[in-house]
Amino acid sequence: MSTRVRRAAGRAVSPACLFVLLLGTAPGARAGPLPLPTNVSEVADHAGRCIVAVFAQRTEIRPRPRQGSRPANRLHTRIGSGVAVEESIILTTASVVQDAERVYVRTSNGLQVEAQPVGVDLVFNVALLRVPDLRLPWMHRAERSAQLGDQVIAVATSYGKPPTPSVGTIQYIYREPRTSLLQLTNIVYPGNSGGAVVNAQGELVGIVLGDLGTPDVGFAGPSVERRPSGMSFAMPIDGVWPVYEGLRRDGRVPHGYLGVSTRAEVVQSEVDNAEVGLGARVESVRPHGPADRAGLARGDLIVAFENERVEYPEQLARWVTETRPGTKVDLVWVRGEVRRTGRASLVESPDSLLGRGAAGLPRAPVVAQPTPPVLGDDARR
Repeated sequence: MSTRVRRAAGRAVSPACLFVLLLGTAPGARAGPLPLPTNVSEVADHAGRCIVAVFAQRTEIRPRPRQGSRPANRLHTRIGSGVAVEESIILTTASVVQDAERVYVRTSNGLQVEAQPVGVDLVFNVALLRVPDLRLPWMHRAERSAQLGDQVIAVATSYGKPPTPSVGTIQYIYREPRTSLLQLTNIVYPGNSGGAVVNAQGELVGIVLGDLGTPDVGFAGPSVERRPSGMSFAMPIDGVWPVYEGLRRDGRVPHGYLGVSTRAEVVQSEVDNAEVGLGARVESVRPHGPADRAGLARGDLIVAFENERVEYPEQLARWVTETRPGTKVDLVWVRGEVRRTGRASLVESPDSLLGRGAAGLPRAPVVAQPTPPVLGDDARR
């Protein structure tokens, strides 16, 4: 992977930068991209029956407008999409249901019921809902991984309306260790997050995240409607499926923990004066933790994780978090200009328990850097 792309993976970047990075140097397409059949409407109609609108609600308590008056409560509703992967199980994104007190789903034929949370994983941005009162048509997972050049259909709801399809192509596959992202030419709208991306056979190949959006929409004022950019993003289903299985089985997914806090170490580029990441500088080490046992100390500069160059702390945090506890990982760090190596056996992160949804949806902050940032991944009203 190029240095520029790895840098984007390690920190949040602006939409404009993400556009340049993702469209920069794409690898050659593998042989055999799948074209869509002539009966696109039939594939889209079948997929649409497996799609639901997701309404995640929470109550906001506003300050008293004047002394002595009662607080003004306001019901906040976030609207997204979900796809049935079993007849009573719905897969969606955690960004849709995070912090919700109640979740409802509405089927394509207008039935609306309250959903029960099975589990939410904020790191992988995946959530699982159960609707025991419904028997939904469900979508099969594709056995063949999505490939560059495949024609696909994104099917999702917008603002709770019936599902609508969008035809496009997989334009780029963003890869780094333990995570990947599909860049599509499909047009998606607010509320499409959590919808399905299907192949020519109507099989599930990805979960819609959102679109790039307009870089300067925040400066245009609330009355200006954001328009789709024609560049959208999805999580490939072969990466989502292990998370789904963990949530389905245990209500959570265990995440790795190294036991260090770090800060960025950067220099200014002589070419364009941009910041260039040099690694993750260790600020503290948890006693008797994995990093401590591996020999890391305060002041060390971590520069590699599993033979991949570390450029920013967020990058290292995501790679560690996305690694299963018990995994032994190779680390490279610099101490006093001397290169050192070691192996750490990761333990389970205490933050893994935040994903449990058995007693309700978690009301907790994101505890690790998620997949590369996208805009427009949900709709609020």
